Amino acid sequence: MNPWEDPHSIWKTKSEYFTWLRGALRRLWSDYPLRKEWKKQSLRPVTQEEKKRKCFHPSTKNVGQCVFCKEWFAGSKLEVDHIKASEGCFDYDTAEQFMWHCGGLTSDKFQLSCKPCHKIKSYAERQNIPFEQAQATKQAIAIQKDRKKESEWFAENNIKPASNAKKRREQIINHLLQEE
Repeated sequence: MNPWEDPHSIWKTKSEYFTWLRGALRRLWSDYPLRKEWKKQSLRPVTQEEKKRKCFHPSTKNVGQCVFCKEWFAGSKLEVDHIKASEGCFDYDTAEQFMWHCGGLTSDKFQLSCKPCHKIKSYAERQNIPFEQAQATKQAIAIQKDRKKESEWFAENNIKPASNAKKRREQIINHLLQEE
């Protein structure tokens, strides 16, 4: 019998069970000692010159560079990212693979990423689109959240807005991609 089929089960469906399991395995990743040590060793101390120029908050001790945007950030603003995405956790076979993805990888499978770039990379992987397109899409979504901001954006870029939100989003995305 599967856990979701047990009469006393708190999971009504297979999907609910594997959603819970995926969360539990992600907690394994957040506490993975090899990940923590790799991050610590990947950061460098703030230099005296950076302290003088006030490049970082005064309490910042260690910094690292995002692999995507190449900007330098305080260690607390960086995340350890898997270079290769997992295939998910939605049945017993993928659950085992996901477990090894979260608690069995070696440091050659990690990279430092700032939080915004990590979100973009994750979005790109979920949508199966290139990083640049995901970045433009997320910017377009942010622009469209405020109708006034959206109108101003079209006026500033001398673009006649399309008739509906989906077409306007495509216009914004295409314009942003052409700028790069």
